[in-house]
Amino acid sequence: MLKNQHTPLRARTRLSAQNIVIMLLCAGAGLALDLLSKQWAWDALRPPEGHPRMIWSPVLELSFAFNTGGAFGMLRGAGLGWPFFALLAALAIVYMLVMTARMPGADRLRFVALGVLVSGALGNLHDRVLRVDELGRHGVVDFIKINYPWGGSWPNFNVADVALVVGVALLMISFYRGERELRAKG
Repeated sequence: MLKNQHTPLRARTRLSAQNIVIMLLCAGAGLALDLLSKQWAWDALRPPEGHPRMIWSPVLELSFAFNTGGAFGMLRGAGLGWPFFALLAALAIVYMLVMTARMPGADRLRFVALGVLVSGALGNLHDRVLRVDELGRHGVVDFIKINYPWGGSWPNFNVADVALVVGVALLMISFYRGERELRAKG
């Protein structure tokens, strides 16, 4: 190979046990936090016994919502049902695991990002398949509510949703750093 040529990405890819452990630890910790927080919300915030709790008045509130639609309640009335959303989540998880197997082992941040993403996808998949309300509807427990100072609020969300957003942000940072390193070398 010439001095200015780079080793192809495929040739540099090495999946180390340490990176897999990092990904699994992030996924496990995120999933545990999500499931525990949703169970708490189900028990403590769900009407008629539970009531919303203001954490940081008037901005941050814990308020129960049962989301039978997609992200932020979209497609709630579209008639797609929980199997559609569960299938999407399962496909996303499989894709992330395949992506993990093909990633260069040098960038640990990508393994952290994918672990966090997998935790969010698994957390919401768990709810879509196993969480059923009194009316027999499958859905996801959302309980974090951000109120706007001018009135109104962002749609309720949960720890899994936060994990998905943080995981995507970490993945973008990792890709940006990798691109910068490639440009610096060549």
